Amino acid sequence: MSDKKAQGKVISFINMKGGVGKTTLCVGVSEYMAHYMGKKVLLIDLDPQFNATQTIMDLYDLTDQYMSTYRFTKTIRLLFEETQTVSARPTLPDKKDVIMNLDEPELIEKNHGKLDIICGTIDLIKDDDSRKSKYKRVRKFIREKALLSEYDYIMIDCPPTISFFTDSALYASDYYIVPTRIDRYSILGINLLKSVVEQAKFDDDLSIKPLGIIYTSYPTGDKPRPKQQEILDILKANSDVTEIGLLSHKLHFLAHLMTGKSGNVASKYVQSRKDIKAISEEIDNKVQKGR
Repeated sequence: MSDKKAQGKVISFINMKGGVGKTTLCVGVSEYMAHYMGKKVLLIDLDPQFNATQTIMDLYDLTDQYMSTYRFTKTIRLLFEETQTVSARPTLPDKKDVIMNLDEPELIEKNHGKLDIICGTIDLIKDDDSRKSKYKRVRKFIREKALLSEYDYIMIDCPPTISFFTDSALYASDYYIVPTRIDRYSILGINLLKSVVEQAKFDDDLSIKPLGIIYTSYPTGDKPRPKQQEILDILKANSDVTEIGLLSHKLHFLAHLMTGKSGNVASKYVQSRKDIKAISEEIDNKVQKGR
């Protein structure tokens, strides 16, 4: 995106393979940057599975309000609403109607950062229509509402499929990050993603860049088993992996991120907090260097 006045950056967390820890990483980085690094962060949930929304609602004890009210009145769907007539001109919602401000003013003043969210919903699948140009509305909303002058980072949690929502996220983004696990299907997911990104760049003349691939659920102690090491070697030799690049830090396996009482938020546990700190700082450093 080329607006010289804009300071913020939009980053999509994306992989064409599901179950790779994409949402865990996206939420973890967003929350850590906001509450520990003093960044102003907007998290956009563009995955119809809306796991990022569920995690954040649980973190802020807003699950009941979301289920009873917000999922009907304050979600990403507002950006894709149809007009009532063919002749009517589409309009974008006001920021206050779609963005949920999560942190209390006292916390924002203390940390100098904040975490806001545009909630997802399972009903988003009703808006999947690749025949129309509605996929451009996320970027249009970001630009028209001057969100890049308000937020340091806008993080987008993407679905693990080729879809209208994937197009919408890539079209809006400056960078993308690829979470992946160590398994034999990871290469296929990364290769497919690279093709999707290149197609989007060709069709819409985008300048989106990769920040890198991040291993999630990495073996503790940094000692992969022989079979895992074999897959790692294959991954490293893959041309698409080489072109996208590998981030230095990893998110190690931690059962608490799936079953712990503090939920699926990396900063809530000692080991994953250490990982998410290193990952968040590496991402921020790469962006600041203007890669």
